Amino acid sequence: MELQEMIGAGARRARVGILGGGQLARMLAESAWRMGFRPITLALSAEDPAAQICPDSVYGSLTDPIALRRFLSQVDTVVFENEFVDCELLSQMSEGLSVTFAPSLEVLFQLQDKIRQKEILTKLGIESSRYLVHSKKADLKKWLQQVQEEFPNGFVLKWAQLGYDGKGTWISPEGTKNFSGDALKFCEAAVAKGVPLFAEEKVPIKREVAVVGVYSTDREFAAYPLVISQQVTGICRLVTGPAQALGVNADLEKKAHQAARSLAESISLYGSFAIEFFETFDGKLLVNEIAPRVHNTGHYTQNAADTSQFENHWRAVLGLGLGEVSTTPGFAMLNLLGPLNSNDKQSVASTPLRLSPHIHLHWYGKSEIRAGRKLGHLNGVVSSVGEISGLVRELEKLEQSWWR
Repeated sequence: MELQEMIGAGARRARVGILGGGQLARMLAESAWRMGFRPITLALSAEDPAAQICPDSVYGSLTDPIALRRFLSQVDTVVFENEFVDCELLSQMSEGLSVTFAPSLEVLFQLQDKIRQKEILTKLGIESSRYLVHSKKADLKKWLQQVQEEFPNGFVLKWAQLGYDGKGTWISPEGTKNFSGDALKFCEAAVAKGVPLFAEEKVPIKREVAVVGVYSTDREFAAYPLVISQQVTGICRLVTGPAQALGVNADLEKKAHQAARSLAESISLYGSFAIEFFETFDGKLLVNEIAPRVHNTGHYTQNAADTSQFENHWRAVLGLGLGEVSTTPGFAMLNLLGPLNSNDKQSVASTPLRLSPHIHLHWYGKSEIRAGRKLGHLNGVVSSVGEISGLVRELEKLEQSWWR
């Protein structure tokens, strides 16, 4: 039976909207089209990745009341590309309209702040690194001294809001006994923006892992396999999995799935979402961050899973029944990033062409290269665990040839 027949004509008539116009919005839109929907995005311009494939896009800023009202008046269900939105403004602009946000604005408000994330995790008994919050009235120098005393083996300073891809994070250098001027400048920048600030204990980690969970409005839960995530300057570069096949203890995947289910059920976190973890050398699993939306560490699901995180996001928020989350025996995802030594904006290079049948290119349609900018990704799938290392080498070779 065709996917659109399974969904049904009534569901396909639902008017779905995506707040945002970047690559996550584009992949959500691609999935919506395949499911028979005609998505509407709120994007800055027609050049935005999602707007390129959505002829009904509304153009304007996410903080523009007129654009928001025009967008919200045309949709029934709204999903988010990212959590950096003004929930109060969205609530005001949706007054009198029959529009549903997924996840709800209340849930998004809770999770768009990393301090509130910590508080939720503590209530649920889910472990994360020890932390110390900066009081708005506290002197920054005195607070940093307190942080140094509390975490003598190192600490990480974080903005509680607006941080992503390594932005909004400052890590104390190895062997530092006193905080540097850079740390103070980092904190002053947060205060100037009115962003809450906190410090985490710097914990030696074995690796970073992540899980994508899905929770539906019908209270159905599913979780994809735990994966290993590798970062470059705070930006996800490579994802491999399943983690169990690569040596990660099965108990850790069980704990990750339990944490995802507990979080989703406790706050009604509808849709696909991700939890990033630190695996410590003593076998603990500590939550790093929660992303209340589709996530980079789940891109592999487009080709390695029976149902992608993007399709399952729509299924979850529209009550269509979740798709299977089984995956191939081995897979890898490599982000195609703008060169980190690139100082000037450049036009985007041509995309990799000669791909093997088991490698798939997902291109975002961005018009400029900037250092560290995500321009696309490569997904690779293999039929055995032993082929994963070779797959990674193949992806990296493609990446290198692309930039020549």
